[in-house]
Amino acid sequence: MDGKVRFGRWILVAIIVVTALVELALTGLSLQAGRFRGNQIGRVLLTGWLLWRVWDGAGWARWVLAALSLVTAGLAGVFVVASPITEGRPELVAVLIGVGVVTGAFGIGLASPWVGAYQAARRGSPGADPDPAGM
Repeated sequence: MDGKVRFGRWILVAIIVVTALVELALTGLSLQAGRFRGNQIGRVLLTGWLLWRVWDGAGWARWVLAALSLVTAGLAGVFVVASPITEGRPELVAVLIGVGVVTGAFGIGLASPWVGAYQAARRGSPGADPDPAGM
């Protein structure tokens, strides 16, 4: 397996693991607070499906998730700078900065040429690695 393809696979693995851990934490907090709603299941299923499509080589899913991640990072930054809600609440500023950094990193990672190389290998594109699974 080509080094570029391998690195792209590790980027996706990291994004999937972090996303799964965040979703589990959010679900646990919602259950603990007694605020769990059914629409959370739909969000988790949609996120999981999109990540599966990215893993499976769907370029459109990669770009949708990259765009959504970068928009989320941008919105978090706007809220930190321009929202009156964050005034005098350093803990909220810290959370928003964390969300911005993580989602920005996801967006950049998904848009990277390494993930593109991994997806090309998964699709079996000409010139791509013939053994994308690394077996």
